[in-house]
Amino acid sequence: MIDCLDNNNATQKKPVGKLNYFANNLSQIFQKSKKYLPNFLTILRILMVPFFVFILIPPTSQFGNIIAVSIFIIASFTDWLDGYLARAFKAESVIGKMMDPLADKVLVLAALIMLSAGPDPRVPAWITVILISRDVIITGLRSLAAFKGEIVSAIMLAKYKTATTMLGITFLLVGGTYSAFGIQVNFKEVGNFIIWIALILSLVSATQYFIKLRKLLSAEIGA
Repeated sequence: MIDCLDNNNATQKKPVGKLNYFANNLSQIFQKSKKYLPNFLTILRILMVPFFVFILIPPTSQFGNIIAVSIFIIASFTDWLDGYLARAFKAESVIGKMMDPLADKVLVLAALIMLSAGPDPRVPAWITVILISRDVIITGLRSLAAFKGEIVSAIMLAKYKTATTMLGITFLLVGGTYSAFGIQVNFKEVGNFIIWIALILSLVSATQYFIKLRKLLSAEIGA
């Protein structure tokens, strides 16, 4: 009788032991891989861009707009998520700091270019040109500063500019006029209004960067 009880206990312990072994292995894999997760999300955001652009090639349909705005919202969410995970897991890296703003710019600028294309553009082309030119110039100046050993952190107003631009793009991607609670909302007009705010923030933040980098610019011009 005792032998039978011992055999039953041993039989019960085996599955429990296997589960513990599996759980420990899974935990170890997660601990090792979590530091790569933020960079994976950043790369995933970049990989979404070609599909996003393809869907927005004119002519677009309402269904295509829904798919495009869904991709854009998911990609924009990963922008917040990868930064949060990098801080939470203490997985911040040099590659991540370089790739994250690059991924943002690729996504946002691709959206602006596509929204300015076609016979019925949703964003005036000249606004897109100014926003792209501003980003290229400021990125170049910050890269020059980094080359000189001076790290220029992102200005808070520039972060507001990026968030505002993403919000405006979301409205423009939806497009059309829809009724909610008896109120007619023209998403294209609202989106353009928000993009105008982003344009103002873009120019003001660019001025702040120029002021912040005036010593470096004076030295380079003087040289």
